[in-house]
Amino acid sequence: MGSEVPISELADSIFAGQIAEIDKPSATSGLNHSHTGSDYRPSCKGMEDGLKRRSSGTFMVKTEEYSPEVDPQLWGADIGDDHKGKRPKQESLDDSSTYIGPPWLEGSKGDHKLSSCRMPLPHRDRNKSAGQRNKYGMTSTSKPKPCTSLGQLVAKPPYFFYGNVANVSHDSWNKMSQFLYALEPEFVNTQFFSALNRKEGYIHNLPSENRFHILPKPPMTIEEVIPYTKKWWPSWDTRKQLSCISSETSGITQLCDRLGRILIDSRGILSFEQQRDILHHCRTLNLVWVGQYKLAPMEPEHLENILGYPSNHTRVPEYSLIERLESLRHCFQINTLGYHLSVLKSMFPEGLTMLSLFSGIGGAEFTLHQLGILLKGVVSVESSETKRNILKRWWHNTGQTGQLVQIDDIQKLGSSKLESLIEKFGGFDFIICQNPCTSSSKLLKMVADGDSLTGFDFSLFCEFVRVLQRVRSTMERRR
Repeated sequence: MGSEVPISELADSIFAGQIAEIDKPSATSGLNHSHTGSDYRPSCKGMEDGLKRRSSGTFMVKTEEYSPEVDPQLWGADIGDDHKGKRPKQESLDDSSTYIGPPWLEGSKGDHKLSSCRMPLPHRDRNKSAGQRNKYGMTSTSKPKPCTSLGQLVAKPPYFFYGNVANVSHDSWNKMSQFLYALEPEFVNTQFFSALNRKEGYIHNLPSENRFHILPKPPMTIEEVIPYTKKWWPSWDTRKQLSCISSETSGITQLCDRLGRILIDSRGILSFEQQRDILHHCRTLNLVWVGQYKLAPMEPEHLENILGYPSNHTRVPEYSLIERLESLRHCFQINTLGYHLSVLKSMFPEGLTMLSLFSGIGGAEFTLHQLGILLKGVVSVESSETKRNILKRWWHNTGQTGQLVQIDDIQKLGSSKLESLIEKFGGFDFIICQNPCTSSSKLLKMVADGDSLTGFDFSLFCEFVRVLQRVRSTMERRR
């Protein structure tokens, strides 16, 4: 790099080298996938393997309150020493607290008040079973109790929110938790907020008190979204909500024709096996009844409605049907996300600045707008040019007065770039990341049948951790 390269850029280069080994995808983990829109592929496998060795120190979903003391094993956590990849090391920065590794170790040198409890999120109610859910599909909770020992380290701006809408394994959530201050993930089912039945998971340091819903409330059933289909809906099709968002288009017309012939020939009187076969296709391919004995895939406009976006949000001239469906497949459900981000409205009554990683079609930006939160400035990172265009078009069409900066590759967010953006916007109030899913349509069909989806790319999560820590440490030095 030469002798004149700033030490902060050298630090980023060292960190990138530590996680940039090219590994073959593991047959068991399914976590390493190619970086979207780039040949760069950080493996982070050293981090993963090291975390696997710490079974007693990893995050576990608990039904009791956390201990106010830190698990001693967390302090001496061995992260990947037995793997070919290198263990993440402290960056060579003036700020000695900046540590690329599980962020709950940041305070280990000087702040021995650090606790592993779930700072802003609800504690589990001991009087109720672990499997019992409240009306929003979340495990029943008692009133959250503040964790003052984490206050200085975690519960301060910039607030962060990591969301994953894929069916990620429990082991993957364990690993992610350890790199985000050992915060307990919060899980929710979108069926309590929309006509989509999908489990989502979040890790964040936002408070959970005083949440509210986006109004008006959205349609909660397929029938409410497409009311004219009711007269053709057979009694044996008991679906009320979608179980997935399908982007499959190949052979759909032929399939619907074949199923229609079966229905016509039988005059709608089907055997149990025939009903089961048709329902399977309806669930996995989002088929709805558009006529007597006639099925068709749900239109993108209806999917946008179910997901909480304005009609034709993804309709742009350069977007094909399959690209449009693909962009909707793993985006945030606006009403569900809005409920969890609603606390920001009272925290930032004059508006906020946001760093949005893997922005997609602008779910986070649109959600904050729906909540009535002024976007004073947004830095959006998204590799897809079409998705960047969708966000840019929405930004201008809604008359946003803040500044939108769009970046096409998270690798461009090195030390100097982040520092210049922090200087430009005066820091960031909120950092949000939706980890992109790299799953195939075949795997998506498995989700509708209750099988596991292995489309989670841990390397992209590592990039979020890197950027989050860099921003937090830089802003801390400026205070």
